[in-house]
Amino acid sequence: MNTRFLPIAVLALCAAACANDDENLNDGPVAAVINAEISDAVAARAGGTQWATNDEIGVSESRFGYANVPYRWENGKFTPTGTIIFFQDDNETTFSAYYPYDSNGGTLTAATDAAAQQNQPAIDFLYAAGAAAGSENPEVNFRNENTAGENDPAKDHSFHHCMSRITLTFEAGSGVDFSAIKPTGYSLSGLVLEGSFDTATGTAEADDAAAAQDLDMTLTGGALASSVILFPQAATSVELSVYYNSQPYTATLSVPGGALEAGNNYAWTVTVRNKDLSVGSAEITPWNKVEDTVDADL
Repeated sequence: MNTRFLPIAVLALCAAACANDDENLNDGPVAAVINAEISDAVAARAGGTQWATNDEIGVSESRFGYANVPYRWENGKFTPTGTIIFFQDDNETTFSAYYPYDSNGGTLTAATDAAAQQNQPAIDFLYAAGAAAGSENPEVNFRNENTAGENDPAKDHSFHHCMSRITLTFEAGSGVDFSAIKPTGYSLSGLVLEGSFDTATGTAEADDAAAAQDLDMTLTGGALASSVILFPQAATSVELSVYYNSQPYTATLSVPGGALEAGNNYAWTVTVRNKDLSVGSAEITPWNKVEDTVDADL
């Protein structure tokens, strides 16, 4: 009789063992899953709203003691490159993150001179905060959680630009033919090109102790538009010189609000005419765009 029912008993024991195994696995630490988007209100991680392969962000969480943990964009998702963030209990906790990742973190110093402009993603500092997750829902969503019609900043956990940007678009005016000769470069004067970025708060600011400098940019390949990324700073105006047909055409760019603000792209249309340069008013567009037109005289 006992022999007849032995296989059933063995199956029952196996089932119990499997259940215990599952229970142990479920009770173990749960790894965080990092999802991140660049805000729809900004036009770039220097060049677009999409992450590029091998982009790295630094992720921090204070309750469990994780700080500046690198996650890399690979195969359409962020994956840890070393340390893995685990939830230690069932309570939700909040996260912040910044881009581009730096192994030291903290307050980073940088320059925005002509050499730095050749690799703009390195100075296009981004920051995101307030994303909450826990072991029951381990996805850390650095995203804008606003639904249609909402505009609640508290629900926007996506990455935002912390720097300021100036974009110039050159147009041919009266007496000028860009098909024959195009502008070869331009200079922006009176700007502070040195500053710092705090990876913990997302604050980028120009160095008040640094002297203002000229930023000389070259237009290559017949380009008729150019952008530069700068530290936010007070500036009622910026002096512009455009080099066309071996001559400098100058104008004054009036900055709306008296400051180059974080997240704003100040876009000017610059019209090169026979004897002067025309520059209109600036408009803020995403990033947040500020457009203007202006004239400059020879």
